[in-house]
Amino acid sequence: MRNLDWRTKAFLVGGAVGAVLGLSAAYIYVNSVEKEGVQPELQPAEAVGIGLALLAVLRQIANLHEGDSKKKKQLR
Repeated sequence: MRNLDWRTKAFLVGGAVGAVLGLSAAYIYVNSVEKEGVQPELQPAEAVGIGLALLAVLRQIANLHEGDSKKKKQLR
């Protein structure tokens, strides 16, 4: 990974972390459904709630760089 620029590294790490988290979430969901023994039914309100929570996480990730720029301004 020495020859890769920071963007490529960010995409690779983000993709790997996203894949692991997605597979983990699916595994947890499938196990909980199998324990209950009923067909899963996702209600629209639950789907909207999950979507909004994911958007909030993505927004926080997108704003990670803002903390770095504030620290740099304070050091000057």
